Amino acid sequence: MSKLSITVPTKTQILASLPGVLAYVFFAFLHPHPASDNTFYISIGIAVCVVNLWIAEPVPIWLSSLIPFVALQAHGVIDIKTALSAYFNTTILLFLGGFLLAYSVEKWHLHKRIAFKLLALTGDNPRGIVWGMMLTTCLISMWISNTATAIMMLPVAISITKMIKDQESATNKAFFTCLMLGIAYGANIGGVATIVGTPPNIVYKGYVNDLLHMELSFLKWMIIGVPLSLVMLWLSYLLMTRVIFKVRKTSLPEVAHMLDNQAEQLGKMKTSEKRTLIIFSIAAALWVFGEPINNLLKSYNIAFKLDEYKVAIIFGLLLFFIPKDNSSREKLLVPGDLKHISWSILLLFGGGICLAKGLEATGVIKAMGELIKNSYNGNIDLYILIVIATALFLTEMMSNVALAQIYIPVVFAISSSVGLSNPHILGITVTIATSFDFMFPIGTPPNAVVFSSGKIKMKDMAFAGFLINIVGILLLWAVAKFVIPYLF
Repeated sequence: MSKLSITVPTKTQILASLPGVLAYVFFAFLHPHPASDNTFYISIGIAVCVVNLWIAEPVPIWLSSLIPFVALQAHGVIDIKTALSAYFNTTILLFLGGFLLAYSVEKWHLHKRIAFKLLALTGDNPRGIVWGMMLTTCLISMWISNTATAIMMLPVAISITKMIKDQESATNKAFFTCLMLGIAYGANIGGVATIVGTPPNIVYKGYVNDLLHMELSFLKWMIIGVPLSLVMLWLSYLLMTRVIFKVRKTSLPEVAHMLDNQAEQLGKMKTSEKRTLIIFSIAAALWVFGEPINNLLKSYNIAFKLDEYKVAIIFGLLLFFIPKDNSSREKLLVPGDLKHISWSILLLFGGGICLAKGLEATGVIKAMGELIKNSYNGNIDLYILIVIATALFLTEMMSNVALAQIYIPVVFAISSSVGLSNPHILGITVTIATSFDFMFPIGTPPNAVVFSSGKIKMKDMAFAGFLINIVGILLLWAVAKFVIPYLF
């Protein structure tokens, strides 16, 4: 997703995208709508077309994400200033700065040092090793790409499996499966803990700013995200190791020895790692404590606000000016590193915001809310459960970022229609649900990375993922019911 490349679409992709294109042609040119509702139906056609393209991907997502910018202006739905603001705003800058900081951690292998240090503490109990793998993956993916975290942890897990002599025993097979799935699930779950942990979280923050005209601080998200991710991780671990695959308590001293050796082989921390760690730690601290700092500045009448995007950009750019060590002129980041940034995600985010602005301006989002209101049966608890479950199972079939782009504005309309005065009750839980993707390799990159190892079977991932999905739905419902109303 980092390069803005174009590939030749398959026949299946072309055929799968035809309904969206036909819907655009119908609503924009053939539908007998009155002149007063012209832009209303046109915006629907554009939205259906773009969403279809995002799902079928006959062209790269970054390219189809530019369609709202062109089409909404061409049909007079929004003006160029509104369109440009969707693709260049504070949330995009937060995305970009976060990507720069995370890539620096990957570039200098700081995440590997953290991973091996944590894994060396797990001991020689198979259950403990699985938990250590899941927790380590989860903690790292709170701050850097879920995909990069899974790619980094997979060779460690494969090395562990190769050291065990009796590969075919039922006990060891259960251990291998839990170890591999633990990486995928740990990466997905860890991403929900912080705003920068996974793209859907930043998508939500952007919509809160642009559609609700409210602010969502880094700290407030973490107050919900960190405990939720740790509880979900623990429940997933228990379900896998005690119920689904039943990993037995044995002793694997050779694995503990290997992990200790890996930690020792890293040697002393290099200057480049230390400097990256200092910069990243300061940025993270300012993100977390930005709200208290701003309140303190305000109490002293200091006219300055420490915004999260400012922190991300300042410290992200700082990496291009600080040498990797005292004896080298090379900086921690160089211009060539920009090719590793997920530019396509930035364009996808901009396209989603632009599309949402068009649908809001023409009244489509409000109309969707009214339509949903008519189907509401008065049982708010059941309704919340259904909305969360719908988001969670939809994310098994499509990109979680694309789903967040499409579904969050609808959720805001749902909240308004059913009388939920707090949009975060559904908004935050649905956003997190888009990352709780555990059943299939196609659902999320960490799942695909782990499945590519050949160490797990599709039926094992699907069965375990389905049960963990149910746990996730119930946990998110509990958060919506008993936590969010008291924090926002």
